[in-house]
Amino acid sequence: MIKKIFTCALALFFTAAVFAQTKSQTDEKTDAILRLTVDDAVKYALENNVSVKKSELALNLKKRAKNSSWNAISPTLTVSGSFNDDLEKDTYSTGISGSASISLSPSIFSSIKSALLAYDAGQLSYEDTKRSVELNVRKSFYNILYQKENLAAQERSLETAQQTYDSNLAKYNRGQLSELDLLNSQYNVESKKPTITILKNTYTNDIASFKRVLGIGLSINIELEGDLDDVVQKVKLSEEILHGDIEALPSVKSAQNSVDSAKAKLLSTRFSAYGPSLTASYTYGKTKTKNVDNLSTTNSLSLGVKIPLDGYLPWSTGALSVASQKESLEELKLQLEDEKTSAAINVRNSYNTILQAQSQLETLEKNVNLMQRSYEMTRIAYNNGSKDLLTLQKAEDNLLTAKTSLQQQEFTLISNVLTLESTLGVPFGTFSNVTN
Repeated sequence: MIKKIFTCALALFFTAAVFAQTKSQTDEKTDAILRLTVDDAVKYALENNVSVKKSELALNLKKRAKNSSWNAISPTLTVSGSFNDDLEKDTYSTGISGSASISLSPSIFSSIKSALLAYDAGQLSYEDTKRSVELNVRKSFYNILYQKENLAAQERSLETAQQTYDSNLAKYNRGQLSELDLLNSQYNVESKKPTITILKNTYTNDIASFKRVLGIGLSINIELEGDLDDVVQKVKLSEEILHGDIEALPSVKSAQNSVDSAKAKLLSTRFSAYGPSLTASYTYGKTKTKNVDNLSTTNSLSLGVKIPLDGYLPWSTGALSVASQKESLEELKLQLEDEKTSAAINVRNSYNTILQAQSQLETLEKNVNLMQRSYEMTRIAYNNGSKDLLTLQKAEDNLLTAKTSLQQQEFTLISNVLTLESTLGVPFGTFSNVTN
């Protein structure tokens, strides 16, 4: 009996040890932190993001269509065999034949051109998707950094308010402070807690959305490495931005591709309505009949031409289709010119907005320094009894507001810089010297 009890106890011990080790390994994996710089985050997104993968698949389809766009001039080949049995005459015949035919029309060449332009459009769309995802990742990255700093500032403010309340509670117990002042300091502590709870929930939700964009598991803990102030200090712009080549902007390239595609489509429609088509076929075959020594041979060549005439009638389907394509082309040309103007305006507006934000940052930084000094002096005066609690709380709120405004303006500046880089189609980090 003792031996059995000892054996069971030993088995339970080993089982518990194995379970503890497994759980420890699981906890280590769960608690592992993936540290990401902004470039690391972009790399993850470009490799794993669903939108990028879908756009890449669409591009591959258009590439296949481009590579096989010439197949319209490929001949059609057929091979056929036959067997005929005349039961009444006790005779039969067998035969085999092959044929090749080809059809040529002027629209073939425009179809090849359309396939090339479609592939170019696919490339532009793919690059636009990647840049859009990268822009989203970079803005989200810095937004999360801003939220983290804001949350930290709010928590420091709560700690300060709690310290003030603890000090006031001691004074109240010694009879040196009124109950009203004690309640006010307690309210100041409790009023900050809902804001911090909301900020924490928002931060958690945004982190989850950020992981989804990056294509990493929600169970993975991540920590973003970066500093808003460091990026802001490196932002440099030049007026040369305003005098760049408008034709090179991604949005203008896309609009130009639409115009070129419409021209190719119009040409194809014209060929279909007015252009002749040529057909050629060749057939060769042999037939063997029972009890007949000679083979009968089929050897024929046929050529044909087809000229559509209804396209010359203004009310015909072909003529109406050509007219419709002309109107679509003119509309796209107008859109192209409007896009050039719009892009130039967007570049100028972003440039001016960034300069204005940089100017405001200087004022906000001075405000933070001023409010920091005001709060420190007010706190000293309050501890000495020359300032009341409401004055101290006012100074604390002013300092928190100044810090929050500065952090928000830093994120706004970075966001505008990223938008400008996306509009110009230059590598991200060009104007902040972060990537390059």
